[in-house]
Amino acid sequence: MTARTERAHVTNQPAETAVKRPRFGGILWRFSRRTSGWASPLAGRRWNPIFARVLHRGRRSGRAYQTPVAARRLADGFIISLAFGAQVDWHRNLEAAGGGVIRWRGRDYEVGGPETIEAGEALPAFHAVQRLFLRLAGIDGYIRVRDAAVVTG
Repeated sequence: MTARTERAHVTNQPAETAVKRPRFGGILWRFSRRTSGWASPLAGRRWNPIFARVLHRGRRSGRAYQTPVAARRLADGFIISLAFGAQVDWHRNLEAAGGGVIRWRGRDYEVGGPETIEAGEALPAFHAVQRLFLRLAGIDGYIRVRDAAVVTG
């Protein structure tokens, strides 16, 4: 006779603070990987107000990285959507370093560490069409990074 045992699902986070994955996270991730070759060079350009680049350093390697993100400029910083969740490397690198640089519309902005904000606070910063797509995709994770100083002009 064999005893049947079930393994409990164990997470490092309590259930009430576990991050919900975006509805289309896998689809968005695959689409992003396929289109990054042409989309990445467009991010952070002077004429592109939708996508910015996060310039950050690896937590362990110290290697420099540039990651395109959907961002909106505010008077004192940026709102950035966490389309793939808070576990992405660029977000974890910004947290570990206490900040980084955002290249938006051809300018580099030194920013402090990310602060998690609610969707209700973040969505008004985006244009109506962007809000629609963010809601349809089920993206409800957003961060705010505040300006430390304008690096280049």
